Amino acid sequence: MAFTIRAIGYKGADIGLTTRFPAALYDRLCALKKRTGVSLNFLLLQAVEYALDDLPEEDPPHPP
Repeated sequence: MAFTIRAIGYKGADIGLTTRFPAALYDRLCALKKRTGVSLNFLLLQAVEYALDDLPEEDPPHPP
C-alpha cells in the first residue's frame, strides 16, 4: 500500500520527543509541509505509523 498524507490530527499525541534530523532530510520535510499544509508533527506521526504497520513480522537485523 502506498503512503498517503492525510490532513488529520492524532488524539492522545501528547508525549514529547526530541529528534535530530540531517539537514537535507529536514529540508525535504519542510518542503513537504509547505506543499501539503500538514504540520511536521503530523507528517512524522503518519510516516512512522506507516513504517511500523508495514514492518515485517521478523526481527530486523541489529546494528553491529
